[in-house]
Amino acid sequence: MLKGIGNLKAFMRHILCGSLLVGMMAGSVRAEVQVQAHVDRSNPIYAGSRFAYSIIVSDGSQPENIDLDPLKGYSPSGPSIQNRTSIVNGRTSSFYISTYQLLAPAEGEFTIPSVNVTVDGKKFQTHPMKISSVKPGSTKQIDVDMELSTQTCYVGQPIILTVSFYVWADIVRAEQIANIDIQIPFLDNHNFYLETVDSQFRKVKQTVLSINGHKEYVYQDQLVHEGVDCLRIRFTKVLIPKKPGVLNLNGASVTTDLAVGQKQQRRDRFFGDFFGSQYEYKRFGVQSDPIQLQVQALPQEGKPVDFYGLVGNYTISADATPKEVNVGDPITLTIHISGSQYLKPVQWPELEKIPQMVESFKMPSGHSDGEIRNNAKVFTQTIRPNHDDVKQVPPIPLSFFDVNKGRYRTVCTKPLPLQVSPTRIVTGSDVESRQLPTSRKRIESIREGLSANYTSLDALVNQHFSPLIVLTSPVFIFLYVIPLLGLITSVVTRHMITDNPQRQAANKRKKAHSHAAQLLCRAFNHKKPSQQILSVLKQYIADKFGKPAGSLTAMECGNIILEKTNDAELSSVYQKIMEQTEASEYSLIAFELTKEKEKEILELLSKIEKKIK
Repeated sequence: MLKGIGNLKAFMRHILCGSLLVGMMAGSVRAEVQVQAHVDRSNPIYAGSRFAYSIIVSDGSQPENIDLDPLKGYSPSGPSIQNRTSIVNGRTSSFYISTYQLLAPAEGEFTIPSVNVTVDGKKFQTHPMKISSVKPGSTKQIDVDMELSTQTCYVGQPIILTVSFYVWADIVRAEQIANIDIQIPFLDNHNFYLETVDSQFRKVKQTVLSINGHKEYVYQDQLVHEGVDCLRIRFTKVLIPKKPGVLNLNGASVTTDLAVGQKQQRRDRFFGDFFGSQYEYKRFGVQSDPIQLQVQALPQEGKPVDFYGLVGNYTISADATPKEVNVGDPITLTIHISGSQYLKPVQWPELEKIPQMVESFKMPSGHSDGEIRNNAKVFTQTIRPNHDDVKQVPPIPLSFFDVNKGRYRTVCTKPLPLQVSPTRIVTGSDVESRQLPTSRKRIESIREGLSANYTSLDALVNQHFSPLIVLTSPVFIFLYVIPLLGLITSVVTRHMITDNPQRQAANKRKKAHSHAAQLLCRAFNHKKPSQQILSVLKQYIADKFGKPAGSLTAMECGNIILEKTNDAELSSVYQKIMEQTEASEYSLIAFELTKEKEKEILELLSKIEKKIK
């Protein structure tokens, strides 16, 4: 996505040149609002891959609405938002850029339809755009397959989708792969509910890749595939069919850039080849075979009254502790329900509908929502026996549709034996008849020594309390007045400083460089140093120039540095670092931060500081 935004630079130069001509001819006359569409053509558009499509509003406010209905066939994702301002001959031009990622259809020519855009209450329409897509190259170095846990199921039955992408390990180690894009078209239709698998690959390394234009967690490990040592990336999802019928599921496709040769170019003055690739890349793609899924309707015959939609094969068990109690004592009832990889639909068993439970136990009206532990959904509840005739916790039923037997089933927990004793009630007569022992103590008069008893009035000291005496006491002033005055002075001073926006901004500007250096040192221990570095660079610009860090983009940061330092090289290097660190989130290659690279980044910040001063 960032790559597509970055490639808008050439297009923006044309717009700025046009603004210059308009400014020369029209002077200070304000131009009319213009809305244009732009497609990133800096690289070929490959069938089955995504490309950047931008809507640019010139000399107007941010769009109130962009109607994407005409683009549904291209599965749009995003947008990412940019805004830019230029001043030419006293004329200010503003640009709001909304960039979407569209999915290119099959190989050939196609037309992107017009899009309606509302700006300042007025409707505009972009022009249709003709685009050509080409087929990516093929190679044995990558492969993909797709499988379902079953290809015959019932409506409401959770099935597990697994897409596995394989790439030769040597390519990964040599950092010769980038921009992986996985497409699973049928996930965007309305035939399924989509959920996350409960039992994740806990011991497998996770990373983030683009799936249908959205960031998704995938799991990676290493194995031998077709005789070659490969890195495997797996994406899993729970599919729950909504309606019966035969569904033809198109295969998953993966496109990626693979190195095909070395670049002949000058090494970066500041960072060598650390932040820039030295390879020439070409786009390659691979697609799995389609799958047919047959979905059957659930029968109405034999449906239990307490059936609430569970489809699969489930088991239920229970335990109660303690088992030896008195009437009214609390018993913790724990219920385990398992048998499926997807347990989110499992609900709390309705104990209040079991006659023996209602007769034998007191139960609170509320209950826990349950939590998934060790491939089971676990519920806990406190129950209290009503009388000493209670001998057991009765069986607790669970009804579901058994997909293996093709019929409804009801399974129950085993009865849990209890030993309940009567509880004796203490009455008022019990309290009245209780004889309390009395004790007598001999009081002995002592006349001498430290523990002597003094009976004369002369031993009494006048300790009459007077507020005036206390307030004028040196001890009171030292212990209370002086610290109180110091505290009040400190609070007032701090309040005056922290509540002054100008002082706050000045303090942030002053400490921006040192703060960035401290955060950069912490990046070494971060799991994803690229994210940490990107955050540091955004925060530095925000603190130094009073910008909101969350909305800053690489291009905006580069433009700010260029404006403040008038140094195009510093601006370009800063922007390049941000683009590379953000792009690394979509790469298999982990971002490695060394002491040398930290030093080089700090030197870049120091040069910017000197230019600003």
